[in-house]
Amino acid sequence: MSFEIDAPKICEQLEGTDRQQKTRALAGLRELCQNAPKNVSTEDIAEVFDQLYLHLLKAYDDRFESVRDHAVQAVDAFLQLLPPMDFHLLNVVSTLAERMGKAETVEPSEEIRLLYIAQLHLMVRKYAQMGNVGVFRECYPQVVKVLIKSIKDDYPLVQREGCGTLVDLAKVANTQELRPFCESLAVALYGMLNHKHAQARISAVEAIGRISLHFDASGESMRRLFSEISPLLMDSMPLVRREVGQVGVLMCLELPDRYSFFERILPMILCCLKDDSPEVVKDISGKWLLCGKQYFFENEAELSQQEISDPPVENYPKNVMRPTIGCRGLVQRALRLLQLITRETGDWKDNVRLHSLKLLYQFVLHAEAAMTPKFFEIYGDVAHACIDPVAEVSAEAAKAADLMGRLLAYDAWIEHGFNGLERNARESYMRCFYHMFTASLGGNYEQLMRLAQLLRSVDYSHTLKPGFQKYILKLLHTVLEKSLKINAGQEELMELYECVYVACIKVMALSHSLTGGRNEDVEFGQTLIGKIMGLEQVSEAKLHERWFHLALKDVDNLDATLEDNAEPVMLLDGLINICLIRATYISDLIEKVKVVFEHCCDSAQVKVFSSLSVASLLWSQTVDIEREQSTQLLSHFVSEVVEPYLTWKAGSSAEAMRSLAMATLCALAQGAEEEAVEVLPALAKHMPSLLEDRNVTTRHYAVKAVVYFRGMSVEDLKPLAYSTMQRMDDPSAGIRSLAALAVGKLKPKFKSESEEGSGGEREVWETFVKRAMDLLLLYHESPEKDIRAAVEVTLKELVPPYQEAWEERYQRARAMCQNKDQLDGLYKKVTVAEDPSQQATSSHLDPLLS
Repeated sequence: MSFEIDAPKICEQLEGTDRQQKTRALAGLRELCQNAPKNVSTEDIAEVFDQLYLHLLKAYDDRFESVRDHAVQAVDAFLQLLPPMDFHLLNVVSTLAERMGKAETVEPSEEIRLLYIAQLHLMVRKYAQMGNVGVFRECYPQVVKVLIKSIKDDYPLVQREGCGTLVDLAKVANTQELRPFCESLAVALYGMLNHKHAQARISAVEAIGRISLHFDASGESMRRLFSEISPLLMDSMPLVRREVGQVGVLMCLELPDRYSFFERILPMILCCLKDDSPEVVKDISGKWLLCGKQYFFENEAELSQQEISDPPVENYPKNVMRPTIGCRGLVQRALRLLQLITRETGDWKDNVRLHSLKLLYQFVLHAEAAMTPKFFEIYGDVAHACIDPVAEVSAEAAKAADLMGRLLAYDAWIEHGFNGLERNARESYMRCFYHMFTASLGGNYEQLMRLAQLLRSVDYSHTLKPGFQKYILKLLHTVLEKSLKINAGQEELMELYECVYVACIKVMALSHSLTGGRNEDVEFGQTLIGKIMGLEQVSEAKLHERWFHLALKDVDNLDATLEDNAEPVMLLDGLINICLIRATYISDLIEKVKVVFEHCCDSAQVKVFSSLSVASLLWSQTVDIEREQSTQLLSHFVSEVVEPYLTWKAGSSAEAMRSLAMATLCALAQGAEEEAVEVLPALAKHMPSLLEDRNVTTRHYAVKAVVYFRGMSVEDLKPLAYSTMQRMDDPSAGIRSLAALAVGKLKPKFKSESEEGSGGEREVWETFVKRAMDLLLLYHESPEKDIRAAVEVTLKELVPPYQEAWEERYQRARAMCQNKDQLDGLYKKVTVAEDPSQQATSSHLDPLLS
C-alpha cells in the first residue's frame, strides 16, 4: 500500500499567506502519518518527506503561532515513521538550533518551545533505540545549545523536558564525544538546583548525575559537582533528597573513576539511609546493598578473608540491621572524611549540624571498630554537639555517641575518654562520655573508681550548672549499675560507694539550693542514695551518719565575704537541708556554720541560719542517740550557734540574725521537747528583751517559744510571764492571740510545802494569775474573734486551779463591764465541764503555739 500525498499542492499551500490553509495542510499531514498503514514502506515516507521537509522546517519560523505549532507536530509525526538518517537529523537539529539555540529568545511561545525540546527528545530516544546515537556527533554543538537554552528557560516544563532529554542522551552517548560539552551543561543545571519547583530540582539532579559519568575526573568539574549537589541532601522535599541519594548510588555503581571519589559519593547515600522519610530510606537501602555487593565482588579476595573473622557485635543496638561486609568495606576506606563531617557539627545553621550528625551516625554504624583510631580526632566535636541548644541536634549527637560506645574498641578509646574528662571539666565532654560509657560493655573496678573520684572532685561535683549536675548524677547511676558486674571485694566496693555517695550528695545539695527546694535532680539523686542503701544494707540515717562528714569536709573557702549565691555557701546550705542535723557530724557542722557567721556576708548568714532553723524541727528524729547525750549536743549547739545572736545588737543585719536565732530556738524547743526542758532555762535571761524586740518576727517566735520554758522556779519564770502578758497588748493581732494562749501554758515548779518560802511563791504566782485574768477579761470584749477564742481557751486552763481568784476577778469585772450578758456567757463556759464543741475550739487554737 502506497503513502499517497499531493506534495506539490501542500508545498504551494505552505508557501501561501493564508493561516487557515497552512494549518489545515499541516494537520492533514499529521493525521496522514498517524493513520498510515502498518505495511507502508519507509522509502515511500522518506520520499514524501524529502519533498516537504524544507517547507515544513520553514514553517517553524512562521509568524502565526498556530502554524508553528502544527508544523512541529507534523514533523514529529514523520520522525516517528522514518528510520534514523543523518540527513534528516541534521536538518531538524539545525532548525531547532535556529529557533532555540541562540542567546536571545527567538520563539516567544512557551508551549512551542516545549514542542521544540520535546522533538529533540523524540529524536534522541528514537536514535538511541536503534543503536545509532553516534549520528549526533556531528551536531553535538547545536544539540548542546538547545539543551542549555531549555535548561535556562523560564517555563518549568521546558526545563524539565530539557533535563529529560539530556538524561536520555547521556545514557547512550559516547563519553569522548560528549565530554567537551559536559562542563557547560553542568553549569546550566546548577542554576536549577535552587528552583522553587521540587520536580525541576529533581530533574536537574538526575541530569547532573548522568552527565557526571562523562566528566574528566582529573579536572575540577567533579569537585564542583559535589559541592553544588550536596546541599540538596537537606532539601525540604523527600523526593529531592532521594534523587540525590540515587545519584550517589549511580556514581557508586557506574562512575569510571569511582574509587577516587568514594569519600564524596558515600555521604550522598549514607545521609539518605538516616532520612526522616521512610520511603527514602527504603528505596536507597535496597540500592545501597547493590553497591556493597558490587564492591565485595570487586574486592572479593580481601573481603572474603575479613568475612571469615567477622563475629557478630555483642552489644549491637536493637532494631538496627547490621550493614553487609561490602557496605562496611566501602565506608571503612573513606574514614578520612570523618573530620570534615564533625567540623560541620559546629556550623551556624541548625539543619547543617543535624545533617552532619546523622551522617556521622551512619559512618559509625558502618565503620564499627575500624573507626576507633579516629575517636581522638572527633571527640571534642561530638562532645560539643551533645550540648547543642537545639534539642533535635543534641539528641542526634547523643545517638551517635551511644553508637560509638557500642561499636568502638572499648580498651582503645576509654583512656582517651578519661583524659578528655580530666582536661575538660565541661558538660559537653561529660555528656558525650556518659552516652559512650553507659552504652559500652566495659568498666572494671579501677575505671569505676577513677570515674567516681573524678566526679567527686571540686571541678565536677561543685558545679552550679543544672544540666551538668543532671549528667553527673546519671553517670553516677551508671557507675552503680556497672559495679554489679565487676569482680571486687567488699572493702573495695564500699570505697567505691563512698565516692559515689559523696559526689551524689554534693550535687543534690547544690541543686536543692539553686531551685530553693526539691526538684527532679534531687529526686533522682535520692534514688541513687536508695540504691547505695540497698547495696550496703543500711538505712538512710546510718548512711548519712557514716559518710556525710566527708561531704562536709569538701565545703571549703568559707572564710571570705561570700554572698548567699556563692558556691560554698550554697553547698553548705543544701547539705543542711538534705541531710539535716545528726550526732556524728554535728561538731563539724557547727564549725562550718561559725565560719560562715564570722566571715560571710549578711545574706549568706541568713540563708544558712534559716536552713538550720528548719532542720532543727526534726532534731528528735535525726539525732537518734540516748537522751543524756542528745541533751549535751543540744546544749552545745545552742551555746555555739544560737545563744550568741539572742542578745540585742544594733543594725538590720543583727536584727535579722536575732530573729533567725529565735526561730531556731523555737524549732529546737519543738523538735527536741524533752531535751529542751533542761537546756532552755539557761536562756531565760534573754527572753524578756526578745519578747519586746522591735522586729515582729522575733516577738512572734519568742511568744511561741516561751511556753517550752518548763520546770523553772517562780522567781525565774516571773520575768518571762509578765513579759508574755505584756504581749497581749502587742500591735500585731497574731502575737496578741499567741500571747493570750501562752499565758495559760506557763506553769512554774513550786517548792514543796515543807520547804521554806513555798507559800510566798504561790502567792506571787497567784498575783500574776489575777493580773492575767483581768487582762483576759478585758480583751474578751475585743471585736477580734481570734483573741476572744484564745481568752476562752486560756481561762479554761487557769480557772480550775484558781477558782477563788476567778470568782473575785469575775465579780470585779462584772461591776465595770458594759456587756454583762457576754461576760456571763464566758463565766458559764469556763466554770463548767467542757463539752465536745468547746474541746473542738481548744484543739483548733492549740496549733497556734506549735
